[in-house]
Amino acid sequence: MEIERAADALPLEQQENLFEWLAERVRRRRLDGASAHSVLDIPPVSLGRMIRPLNLDDDLLGEMLEGRQ
Repeated sequence: MEIERAADALPLEQQENLFEWLAERVRRRRLDGASAHSVLDIPPVSLGRMIRPLNLDDDLLGEMLEGRQ
C-alpha cells in the first residue's frame, strides 16, 4: 500500500509524530460519535402498573432512606 511505503520512508521521529497525530484524530472521532447519542435513543421500559399516584404529601427520599443508619 502506498501509505505504508510512505510512512516506512519517513525518519523514526516523523513516524512517531504521524502516529501521535493519527491516534489523536481517531480519539476525537470516537468522542464525536459518542456525543451523538442521547437518552432519548433508549427505548422506553415498562416497570409495571402504578400502585398509587404520587401526591404532594409523598416523601420519596424518606421512604428510600427508611431503615438506614
